[in-house]
Amino acid sequence: MKDLMWCIGGFILIYLFYLVFVMARKKMLLKMIDGKEMKYLKYRYKIKIDEKNIKGIANSVFLANSFILATTAYVVMIMKSFWLELLLGTVTITALIFICYSIIGRYYSNKQRRNKNV
Repeated sequence: MKDLMWCIGGFILIYLFYLVFVMARKKMLLKMIDGKEMKYLKYRYKIKIDEKNIKGIANSVFLANSFILATTAYVVMIMKSFWLELLLGTVTITALIFICYSIIGRYYSNKQRRNKNV
C-alpha cells in the first residue's frame, strides 16, 4: 500500500512538473512540436501538430508520460531482485510507451478525421 501511495504521489509530482515548466511557458510548449513524442505521433499516426492543437496533444502526452514513469517505478519498487527489477522495468516501460502512445495516436487521428469530414 505504501508503494502504491508513492506511485500516485510520483504521478502527481511528475505531471505538475510538466505543467509548471512546459505547459505554462509558451516558448517551451512550441519547442515540443519538434520533440520525439510529437515526431512519433506525426509519422506513425499522421497527426497534424501545429500551434492550434499543441496544447491538447501535449497535455495528453504529459499525462501518458507521468503514468508511464510512475507505473514503471511502482513495478520496480515491488521487486526484490536487482535483475528482476531491471528486466521488468525495461519490459514495463517499453510496453507502456507503445500502449499509451498508440491510444493517443488513434484518438487524435480519429478526431482529426472527424473534423475533416464535417
